[in-house]
Amino acid sequence: MEKKDRFYKIALGIMIIVVIFLSWKVGSSNNGNDKELIALRKSIIANDSLTKEKDGQYAKLVDYYNSEKDLKNELKQTNEELFKTIKKQNERLLSLTNVVITLQDMVSEGFGKEDPLDTNQINLTLKYPEDNDPFITWDGSINKNTAHYRGEWSFGKLPLQIVLTEESRGLWKTRVIGPEWFKLDSLTINSLPPEKYTEVIPRKLQFLLGGSYTKPLTPNGSNAIGFGGGINLFDKHNIIINANTNKEIGLHYYYKFKSTKKQK
Repeated sequence: MEKKDRFYKIALGIMIIVVIFLSWKVGSSNNGNDKELIALRKSIIANDSLTKEKDGQYAKLVDYYNSEKDLKNELKQTNEELFKTIKKQNERLLSLTNVVITLQDMVSEGFGKEDPLDTNQINLTLKYPEDNDPFITWDGSINKNTAHYRGEWSFGKLPLQIVLTEESRGLWKTRVIGPEWFKLDSLTINSLPPEKYTEVIPRKLQFLLGGSYTKPLTPNGSNAIGFGGGINLFDKHNIIINANTNKEIGLHYYYKFKSTKKQK
């Protein structure tokens, strides 16, 4: 009986060692694949440039391989006042977008109207763009004799839509959409990695508690109810000790494999 128990203990020990070794190999392989994928994505993002998809619509990939420290340093250099506000209010910086906008060049021509109350004045209204809903309007008059002019600038609405999508390659793309005369000269979007948005840092040590029901596969065996408890280490290794109503005690080891998102 002692030899049999010793055999089971040795077999259990060998099995645990084999499981740990295989887990380490699988983890190393996954880490290697992850590094290659990250390097490929970084290369694609670095070589990406602002794309004009049509008039008023532009697209660019998001660089989401920045740390929070990188974003804070960039914000501090470009907008120190906002940086201090975010720090004071204990807010977390997730992304930083820089945009340079201009308007398309446009040539206008036409005639003014002589002021019926003062024939020396020519009333003039300039619009950009020249449609029923201009963004910029200048409404004033010019003196024919002195070339003196006086007028009022007024500005309409500039509707912009920003859309964030995820490509089949797992890359994020931002689109900025505006009127046809809207022109985007520069666009950069620096962000934390996707998994950092709702980052959960697991505890190094967690406790486990549970129960079990065992039904034998042989006719001579008897059913058993078991209770057990154990520990979880680094969110990967699970060591459990349990006992059941058949007066048996067991030691179990389980390894949590990393779940990875399937690439389309």
